[in-house]
Amino acid sequence: MSENSDFNYDAIPEGYYDRIARGGNSVRRAWHLQKFERVLDCIPDSCKSILDVGCFAGTFLSELSPVRFPVQVGVDVLPKQVEYANAHYGSEFRKFVYVPSVAELGEVPGSFDCITLIEVIEHLTVNEIRTLLERLCDKLNVGGKLVLSTPNYTSSWPVLEVLVNHLSTVSYEEQHLTKFNYFNVEKRLREISPVIGKRLRVDFKTTTHFVSPFIAPLSLELSRSVSRLYPHNKWHFPFGNLVLVRLERIS
Repeated sequence: MSENSDFNYDAIPEGYYDRIARGGNSVRRAWHLQKFERVLDCIPDSCKSILDVGCFAGTFLSELSPVRFPVQVGVDVLPKQVEYANAHYGSEFRKFVYVPSVAELGEVPGSFDCITLIEVIEHLTVNEIRTLLERLCDKLNVGGKLVLSTPNYTSSWPVLEVLVNHLSTVSYEEQHLTKFNYFNVEKRLREISPVIGKRLRVDFKTTTHFVSPFIAPLSLELSRSVSRLYPHNKWHFPFGNLVLVRLERIS
């Protein structure tokens, strides 16, 4: 998370989002679990090693099979959340590592077939995003995939953000520093980082979370079924609440 944010991320209780995903409010639970499923849908079966950047309490990696991903590493700048992740989900094939800043991601050992950035870049400044993408490109194998999600500010997200800020114990008002939408995400990423287009190529972009999480109070299974009705690499509707982008390292 950004060193330049006024928000105190250390104030977020350990495992906060993990508990939401496991048994919180049905809409928020569906939001997180369906987000993880959509990201996973973007990862080819050929990818065997994965780095989850901004892993927080380790919920996403905890959902992944060691058969599909024999090597799983999560990193975060919040030491207490990393401790929680290791205590609850660490194993021989899955570990969580504390890094003090995005600039030090290069110190994480190894390289990876896939890297995930799940709702991370909006918490960073433009300069931090530039540094982050440069470091991650170095950690990604040639032909590997970088999958990122971020709120879509040409959807109903701004309204949802206001509601969450008023109803939740954790506010996003001071967290989101850099905002993207479906229409500008490729252009903005190219403007921010020279690796986009030179070393990383956009495979596809789409949106998700248009309506499915909000069905969850009726039925979590129905909500999940609706979220899977159409393959997201063929879904070009621009107004889902999250933007999903997959990039490939080409050099």
